[in-house]
Amino acid sequence: MKDKDLPNKNSVERYVLRFRGEGAKPAVDVKRILDSGNITVLDNSSPRMLLVEADQGRLKALVDTMPGWIMTPEQVIPLPDTRAKVKRGPGKKR
Repeated sequence: MKDKDLPNKNSVERYVLRFRGEGAKPAVDVKRILDSGNITVLDNSSPRMLLVEADQGRLKALVDTMPGWIMTPEQVIPLPDTRAKVKRGPGKKR
């Protein structure tokens, strides 16, 4: 296996941060995340979640200091192609 095939441990990826405690996400924790120089908040519109871009190690270190928070990698699910398709071309016989 070549070095280029190995995952880069310092690469920036997207993560969902979810607050599992009571009520909405604490403003103090959100401020800590926003003030962190190495985390980019992409979406703060949910009352209990954040979508962020960050280095996994640095983000995990921060999340581990905030009780009630979990982090998971963003999952992208492709939408199915729902367009009608021609099963057989014109003029073809069965």
